[in-house]
Amino acid sequence: MFRAIKMSLRYKWSIIGAVLCAVMISVLWSFSITAILPVVQVVLRNETAVDWVDGEIESCKSRIEKLEQDIADWKAVIDDPSADKDVVFKADVDTDMARDRLKAESRQLEHFSNTVKPILDKWAPRDPFETLLLAMVFLLCLTTLKGFFLVASAWLTARVASATVMDLRRIYYRKALDLDQFRIDRLGTSNMMTHLSHNMLMVAGGLRVFYGKCIREPLKMITCLIWAAYISLPLLLLSLCALPAGAFAIRSISRRMKRSTQNEMEGMADVFQTLIETFQKVKTVRIFNRERTERRRFRKNADTLYNMSLRISLYDSLLRPISEIIGIVSIAMAILAGAWLVLNEQTHLFGMIKVSDTPIRPTSLLLFYALLAAASDPARKMTEVVNVLVRGNTACENLFRTYDVQNRVRTPENPVPVPVHQQSIEFKDVIFAYKPKQPVVRSVSLMIPFGQTLAVVGGNGSGKSTLMNLLCRFYDPNRGRVLIDGVNMKDVSPRKLRRQIAWVTQDSVLFNGTILDNVTYGKPDASPLEVANAISIARLDELLDSLPDGIDTEIGDNGSQLSAGQRQRVALARAVVANPRILILDEATSQVDGQTESLIHGELEKFIKTRTTIVVTHRASSLKLADRVIVMDHGKIVSDSTVDEARESSQPFQHLFAKSA
Repeated sequence: MFRAIKMSLRYKWSIIGAVLCAVMISVLWSFSITAILPVVQVVLRNETAVDWVDGEIESCKSRIEKLEQDIADWKAVIDDPSADKDVVFKADVDTDMARDRLKAESRQLEHFSNTVKPILDKWAPRDPFETLLLAMVFLLCLTTLKGFFLVASAWLTARVASATVMDLRRIYYRKALDLDQFRIDRLGTSNMMTHLSHNMLMVAGGLRVFYGKCIREPLKMITCLIWAAYISLPLLLLSLCALPAGAFAIRSISRRMKRSTQNEMEGMADVFQTLIETFQKVKTVRIFNRERTERRRFRKNADTLYNMSLRISLYDSLLRPISEIIGIVSIAMAILAGAWLVLNEQTHLFGMIKVSDTPIRPTSLLLFYALLAAASDPARKMTEVVNVLVRGNTACENLFRTYDVQNRVRTPENPVPVPVHQQSIEFKDVIFAYKPKQPVVRSVSLMIPFGQTLAVVGGNGSGKSTLMNLLCRFYDPNRGRVLIDGVNMKDVSPRKLRRQIAWVTQDSVLFNGTILDNVTYGKPDASPLEVANAISIARLDELLDSLPDGIDTEIGDNGSQLSAGQRQRVALARAVVANPRILILDEATSQVDGQTESLIHGELEKFIKTRTTIVVTHRASSLKLADRVIVMDHGKIVSDSTVDEARESSQPFQHLFAKSA
């Protein structure tokens, strides 16, 4: 959570405003209690504020006279030579205590006479009801002002939280796009969606609480405790003795809540995974009548998430009773100790612990209790937000853990300039494994001259697509090197390298938007002539003529409004517009009908003459484009020749294309 808070500091003026609002709220909160409660008590005795201060002055004078008399009596005992030593010792102690009380009473008399009384004589009403009316108007003004600061505080904290989470989303999305393929494969779509949605909401909640209640409520509590300490600091410390036990219990619950929150996040990722798989593959689910199975799978994951949420709710519900019990214990200790002092007009507990300079008056004790009760309310609210803080902190840890990892595919500190490909692509003794000790590419050495069209064939799992992944630098070899024009690809920037590569896959990944958006995705500034040329090569003319909006037709999520063959042709046009130096065609026309495929190949023959082309295929028809073919088996190249030579003498090739041959 600290890193999210650190990021939020860029919105310093909103934070300063929120803190100032919190300070004002806390001051108004405590002042409304300390100012109004004594007035109400005075009015209920049918007195005015002036009557009250006159009464306090007279009480002070009476206590001073009594203390002076007691001091004189004890002095006589001390001066009596026949008095018992123990009696003299007690009289001496009582004299010192009385002198301290006399000084305190004298200061209080001076305060009431010289400060409070002149103000009340000038401004206070002379009628009890008018005094009460003024107190209520004053309370209404305080409450209105406090409400204004509450609204301002809520708006400012929401602004800081929302802006910070927006920044976090942008950073996470940017970092996610920069993650290497290993990390993306391990995380999966569901985990990344959980981070961007569920976890971000928890971070936002944690930030709102941190800049809201975590600042406002402690300040409210502190101001109330300061007033209570002014009445009697020792009595306040006595009432707070139970706090360590409560803090220990809350810490223990917070730890359990953190573990449950982590499990809840994993459960949310499982739910997302089920939803993604079901909705993306709903036709497969329906054709095999597996709706019931998917419902059971979803229910199992949802039940797990439900149980985790219940456990978190249980821990959250335990916090409030704990805070209330601690509050009751604190107030009960203060009531017992304070009541004993008031009833016995004492200033010391057990004759040893000094609580006040003068005996606490009932009015002051009631105000002390009110302040403790007022302090317990923000304390209770603080325990209620522990859940939000713990969840926000756990979400933050997960977010930063995701993109703080070191990428396996890294951009060098001083990358070598990427040459414009015009010589060769070379694999030198390349070994690669997705999992340790399970290589899928085994000591592959291969030279592809610029301008050559190479067909790569082989059975499933033979390593064909992995070679393409290494060429695009989605992964780096575990051993060996991949060179473009003699430059090791580990020494160049992956982004600049990929500007020279276009890859058309069998899956034909398209984006929600128009055909034009997808065709120009790799080159947004493509000219109309470049777009028209790409459409011609991909044989999209007839399709566009049949659509009401032509090239501006919306194609839906992943091109759902188009057939599989049409999607492949759009993807091919996108690659052509990018004008790459290296073109990878991975079963690029496998969904296209034979006649259209022949027409596309005819157009591609012209296009690929000025670039290096790699055709990954299982179809004999795609070999018409190739100058050369390699056959892969278990990660090794087992045959390398022209297509005609392979048909005549390569047994691995003949085995793969027996029917076509």
